[in-house]
Amino acid sequence: MRLQLSLVLVGLGFALTACQNQQLTSSDSEANNPFKYTKRSAVCKVTPIVKEKDGSWKTTMAVRSDDGQCEFVVKDPDSSGSFASFGMTIAPENGKTFLYNYDNRTYVRYTPTMAYAGADKFTASLIGKDAVKRTPLLVDVTVDNTGVQVAKPVVATAPVSSSKASSKKAKTTRKKTTRRSTAKKK
Repeated sequence: MRLQLSLVLVGLGFALTACQNQQLTSSDSEANNPFKYTKRSAVCKVTPIVKEKDGSWKTTMAVRSDDGQCEFVVKDPDSSGSFASFGMTIAPENGKTFLYNYDNRTYVRYTPTMAYAGADKFTASLIGKDAVKRTPLLVDVTVDNTGVQVAKPVVATAPVSSSKASSKKAKTTRKKTTRRSTAKKK
């Protein structure tokens, strides 16, 4: 029985080792994205974008303020690709945004302020290929800081001066020296 169990465990170990050595291939060019160098937040949930009655788009995002970012892709419905241009109409108050085009897609990235918890929002203006149509994208953000710890700054204390020490006059002592002659006595 023990021998069978040992053989099963060895076989399982080889199987798992083989799984680890498989190369991950992706047809998506995300690996080549030059802006994918930043850390992703532990919590990053974005709802599907909804078109409002006034023509604007709206989405919600849940993110953790752990010094990571949360991003999503927006495509121009007219060209099924990236938007020609974009800009920020309302910047977030408790974080920062970064919009960029890469590989025929428009990315919207939000990074909350470290250890912040609460609500935030921002609005981006997405400009289509015709350069005339501008679509506002409203993003409502909920930021939590569960488990986020920020080191407290070290405050140096000023040295305490004693009133007795400052009232005493410094006393100097001199060493008495005796001169000796180097000449030989006769």
